[in-house]
Amino acid sequence: MQIKQAATVLLLRDGSSRPEVYMLERNIKSEFVSGAYVFPGGAVDSEDNDQCLGNICAGLSDQQASHQVGLESGGLRFWVAAIRECFEECGVLLAKQAGQQLSFTDELVNKRFSALRDALNRREIAFAEICSDEGLSLQVDHLVYFSRWLTPEGMSKRFDTCFFLCPMPEHQTPLHDGHEAVHGIWITPEKALAKGSSGDIKLVPATIRTLESIAGYRSVAELIVGCTPSAEVPTICPQIIRDERGQPVKLRIESVDGVIEQPIGSELRSMMGG
Repeated sequence: MQIKQAATVLLLRDGSSRPEVYMLERNIKSEFVSGAYVFPGGAVDSEDNDQCLGNICAGLSDQQASHQVGLESGGLRFWVAAIRECFEECGVLLAKQAGQQLSFTDELVNKRFSALRDALNRREIAFAEICSDEGLSLQVDHLVYFSRWLTPEGMSKRFDTCFFLCPMPEHQTPLHDGHEAVHGIWITPEKALAKGSSGDIKLVPATIRTLESIAGYRSVAELIVGCTPSAEVPTICPQIIRDERGQPVKLRIESVDGVIEQPIGSELRSMMGG
């Protein structure tokens, strides 16, 4: 089975007492992790490696990005995909225009970019075309690469996903697209984990472990400093443990924090498309 590359963004803001992260509820009709709460993100497209987009990436070269993800070249596409998917899924565009942080406070500007987002989701326009027409530079240097997950063997779809941290830009407001995602919330990692544990919301293992890794901080600045890796980011690849009948019963996750084995129930199995 082909493993698709993907990118995910954890948009962060300071809440009243703890940092909050933006999460989307996946459409129940989705083929992958249907009904689960996830972070904005999706598959890397061939267009994300477009040289035109690479030329407008601020503060990070392809060589630097490739080194971070262990590639000889082309690594910048993960950062570009993260920004594009964030715009597609929740309307937040990490970019500068005329040297200034892109702002949607002006009603006409907001409507124009909302229409561009819709056209992008309908594949009527390319992301590179939007950036060129609007004179944008992509703020890839605002994304902190901090985690990587590989979907386990035996799943209906497999993704090699880079996870990024990013402070929520001012003067923009996230909004779910109404198609792939049907609801969006700002929530502390601690509260999201509690809701997942109680069954109020659905969370898949990678999301749970990611939320755990960003919990316990007092501010976004502290969180980003604490989660920024000091060495190469290891790829976490869970393993499906099967019983004597070949049925999946556990998910074994090995990371720098140790080994965790999580039971696989019918709901988790259906959510993951297995």
